[in-house]
Amino acid sequence: MTIAILAWGSLIWDSKELNYNKYLGWVYDGPVLPIEFARISKDGRLTLVITENGTPNKTFYTFANQNQAFEETIENLRIREGNCNRKNIGYYKAETDEFHSEDFKYKNEIRNWSKEKKIKNIIWTDLPEKWNYENDNNETISINPNERIDYLKSLVSDKKERTEEYIKRTPFQIKTKYRSIIEQKLNWLPTIEKPFSNEMVLIDDRLILSKLGSIGELTCLNCFQSEMIAPYTRFNLGYQCQSCGKFHSIERESIQPKCDCGGELNRDKPVFCSKCKSYSVKFKLKFFG
Repeated sequence: MTIAILAWGSLIWDSKELNYNKYLGWVYDGPVLPIEFARISKDGRLTLVITENGTPNKTFYTFANQNQAFEETIENLRIREGNCNRKNIGYYKAETDEFHSEDFKYKNEIRNWSKEKKIKNIIWTDLPEKWNYENDNNETISINPNERIDYLKSLVSDKKERTEEYIKRTPFQIKTKYRSIIEQKLNWLPTIEKPFSNEMVLIDDRLILSKLGSIGELTCLNCFQSEMIAPYTRFNLGYQCQSCGKFHSIERESIQPKCDCGGELNRDKPVFCSKCKSYSVKFKLKFFG
C-alpha cells in the first residue's frame, strides 16, 4: 500500500523514529494548506500547525515504507509526534472518500492533490492551535495570539534555544505572516540545510520527454517501477502513449503512428509512470545516443 505523509515543520529535518522512504526524502510538492506558528508545545516551542488563521503554503510529502499497513503508519506518526492523541493524526482514504477528522476544513485541497498525484492514502499531523503553557510553578499561563512575538522575546535558556532552532530550521519554502514578522523583529532567519527536499525529483516542473536527453532510467517514486526510455537520440525521438503509458522510440521525420492500444503518442506532455500512472517520477541519464 502506498501512503503519503505530509509535513511542513520539524518532521522534515528531525524525523526521529518515523519510517519513511529515505531514498525519496521530502518532496516540496504537497497540497497547499494554511500554515502558521500557532501552537505552544509542551517544551515551550512555538510550532507550525494547520489553521484557518494561517498562510496558504505548498507543503512537503514523502512515502511511508512499503511494508507498513495504514494503521501502522498512523501509529508510527503518532509516536513521532510525542505520543499525541490518535485523534490528532489526520488521514484521507480516496477509495472511500473517508476523512479524519470528519470536520477537517480543507478536504477539497487534499482530494484534489490526491487525484492529481494518484495517491489514494494520505496522513498528516492535525494538532490544533494552542495558546497556553505551564510555567515553572505549574501555573497555566495563557497567551494572546496577537502577542506571540512578545512570547518569543520572553523565552530564556533552553526554551529560547529550542524555539529559535525550530523556527530557523523550518524549510525556507514555508512562508507565513508571522515568520516574516519573526525575521524582522528577532532576526531568526532560515538556516538552509540539505536535504529539505530531494532536488533530483523534478516534480515542480514535471518531466517532459522533449526536454530530456538521450537514454536513461525512469523511476517511479510511487510504485518504484524502473524502465529504460529514450527521449532523444541521434536518429529517434521518444514518445509516450497518453492512454496506456507505453514509451516509443520513433525515427525522426517519420509519420507518427498510434500506440498499439490505439492511444495518442505525445512528447510534450508530462511524463507519468506506465504502471501506476503517477507523475512522481525521476529521470537519470545513462547513455548518449
